[in-house]
Amino acid sequence: MIASQYVAHVMDEVGVWYAVAGGWAIDLWLGGQTREHHDVEVVVRRSDQAAVHAALREHWDLYCLDPPGSGWRSWSGDPIEFPAFQLQARAASYEFDLFTENVDKTLWRFRRDSRIELPLGDVWTFSSSGLPIVRPEVQLLYMAASVEPKAVHDFEVARPTLDDDARRWLAGALSVTHPGHQWLPRL
Repeated sequence: MIASQYVAHVMDEVGVWYAVAGGWAIDLWLGGQTREHHDVEVVVRRSDQAAVHAALREHWDLYCLDPPGSGWRSWSGDPIEFPAFQLQARAASYEFDLFTENVDKTLWRFRRDSRIELPLGDVWTFSSSGLPIVRPEVQLLYMAASVEPKAVHDFEVARPTLDDDARRWLAGALSVTHPGHQWLPRL
């Protein structure tokens, strides 16, 4: 079982809304692995932190980056507040990151710029294997802040699969958050 499938199984047991994120979301969208991944990331609602902690604390060591940029510290289950967003679950054979997303009822707001928002149902979809994943255009918006080769790779492999609406949405979001971004002419 690949890491993203295992983590999805763990998150199914937690019982909160989640979606696989990061590079795995792109590869699951594409239906096959296109690059190496050093981690698995999932997104959860910020408001579900207590449920995540309660479900995972017995079998996982839990950590948080709070404040952002600090080192990992043990997470007691106390809510991490914005701008902090990153949690981590570690066990003997696996570890994965959990990113807390800003969701008000059914409206998602981009954590890096609250001017960008979508109905939660438009933030995620299912991969061909049935796993919930962050939609590629939303994932690429997060990746656009990076100049790392893996972000460029993910854009290159995902871009041809974006339909016109997804391309328009990503171009509009990039125009707001990263005016003049190098991906804009290619969308």
